[in-house]
Amino acid sequence: MGMTSLKYLRLLIPGIMVFILILFIVQDSFSELSTAFANFQLKDTIYTIVVVAIGALYYILDIRYLLWKPYLNRVNNNIKDQLLNSYRLKLSEQQKANLRDSRKLMDAFYYIIGKDNSLLEKAKRVRFNGLIWTSTIDFTIIAAIGSLLFWVKIIIEINSYYLWMALILLISALVSFGFIQLTTKRHLSLSNEQLEIICSKYRTELEKEVNERL
Repeated sequence: MGMTSLKYLRLLIPGIMVFILILFIVQDSFSELSTAFANFQLKDTIYTIVVVAIGALYYILDIRYLLWKPYLNRVNNNIKDQLLNSYRLKLSEQQKANLRDSRKLMDAFYYIIGKDNSLLEKAKRVRFNGLIWTSTIDFTIIAAIGSLLFWVKIIIEINSYYLWMALILLISALVSFGFIQLTTKRHLSLSNEQLEIICSKYRTELEKEVNERL
């Protein structure tokens, strides 16, 4: 999977999820929901525009990052630590701290990946898992918000449809949250495969790249 496709999908997928959630919320029964889906055609231009607009707003507000940040930091810190551990030249604690707190080590990491075909192939797997990873995070956030909105609707008006949707979305959010842990673990494993090659085959070049960024 290429970076361009990944960026587009990370825009469209949450847009579709939020659009479907809106369809859930504006209905008052499962029969109305069934009718709405029966008449729904995503290929219609207006729906496409709405989905893209919602996805863009979701991206601009950076909602995904609220939940993604600790997991992304875990992966990135693992990469930084392993790169520093393989660095054979002397670095002060201040230099190490500066490298950890900046994008310099990550830039060196991606630069080396771009020079090796086997690493580029592994990068495709990393990006695919990354899409599953962020989509799972998006679903967790959107399902949790949807459940909360249905609980609010129950307070205003008791309705069996509202109750079922609140429970279904809450359980879905909890299950999806569990999958975030699995996709994070998978992402760590895939990046470790890249690091193993970099730290053994490209250590000298890694040190050169890091030195230029000090």
